[in-house]
Amino acid sequence: MTNTRKITYSAVGAAVSAVCIFLTNFGWLKVSLLMAAALCYYIVAVKCGIWYGAASIVVGLVVAASVGGVFGFSAFLLDAFVFAPYAILAYCIRRLHYTKWKTALLRIVAMAAFANIALCLIWFCAKWLTTIDIVAIASKVGGYPLLALVFTALAVVFDFLFNQLAIRLIKLLK
Repeated sequence: MTNTRKITYSAVGAAVSAVCIFLTNFGWLKVSLLMAAALCYYIVAVKCGIWYGAASIVVGLVVAASVGGVFGFSAFLLDAFVFAPYAILAYCIRRLHYTKWKTALLRIVAMAAFANIALCLIWFCAKWLTTIDIVAIASKVGGYPLLALVFTALAVVFDFLFNQLAIRLIKLLK
C-alpha cells in the first residue's frame, strides 16, 4: 500500500470517528457510535500500521474536541479514555480469536484487565469533574466491586462483538 493511500485511510478514519463522536451529542446510540469510532481507529491500524492508527486517533480526537466543544466533553472523555485505547489494545491482541479456548481465555483476561483500568479512570474523572456523588450512587447498586464485575462482563461482550464485526469489515475492505 502506498503512503498516499495510507494517509487517505487515516484521514477518512479520523473524519468518520470525529463525526461519530460528535453525533453522540444528539443520538440515543452513544455507545454504538463510540464503538464505530473505535472501529475506524482499529481498521486504520490494521490496514496501514499502528502509527497511522495512532495518528488517526489523535486527529479524530482533536477534531471532535474542536467541533463538539463543551457539549461533546463527556463523549470526548469516553473516547479518549476507553474507546481509543481499546482500539490500540484490540490491534495488539488481534491474533487472539474467540474460536480456540486458549486464545479466547487470554483475550478475556486482557479485556478484564483493560476494563478495570478504564473503569478506574472513568471513576476518578467522574469524581473529579462532576459534582455528582458517584460513591453514593455506586453504593446503592452494590458498590464498586459489583460495578466492576458488571463493567468487565459488558466489556468482554463488547469485545466479542467488536472482534466479529472487525473481521467482517476488514475482509470487505480487501
